[in-house]
Amino acid sequence: MKKSIVVFALFFIASLSVFAQKSTPYVDYKGHIHYEKKLIGSLSSKGGFDQSGKPVTKVDGSGNIVDMNGKKLGKAPKSNTFVYYFNEKPENYTIGKQSHNGMCEVKNAKGQTVMLLHQNYKAQAACAVHCLYENKCMPINMEHKQ
Repeated sequence: MKKSIVVFALFFIASLSVFAQKSTPYVDYKGHIHYEKKLIGSLSSKGGFDQSGKPVTKVDGSGNIVDMNGKKLGKAPKSNTFVYYFNEKPENYTIGKQSHNGMCEVKNAKGQTVMLLHQNYKAQAACAVHCLYENKCMPINMEHKQ
């Protein structure tokens, strides 16, 4: 009897941790940015948009990611790496190789996966990271979650 109670308790605790896990944000093949089954923004070749379609970021002629006021937010990827500026501090990210479904893992400097990104939107990766920060939905283990 005691053994079955212990097994049940362990199973119950394990199931709680599974339900508590957050999903990984992702950008699908259409450029839609999703987090926890909600559309939080979108990307196009012109930049990033909020969920209502209002422009938020763009890629300028020099490969900088800028907001609509011209503030530099990051750099477009070169050799599958890019920079995003969080409170004026540069953060480096790496875009992994695409899987069979066209998705790539985007990892921070610590090697943590922060989002999945469809290969069609690699040039706008910093725009997607900006959307995650602005919507306060970077994965919970990221150091800059507010």
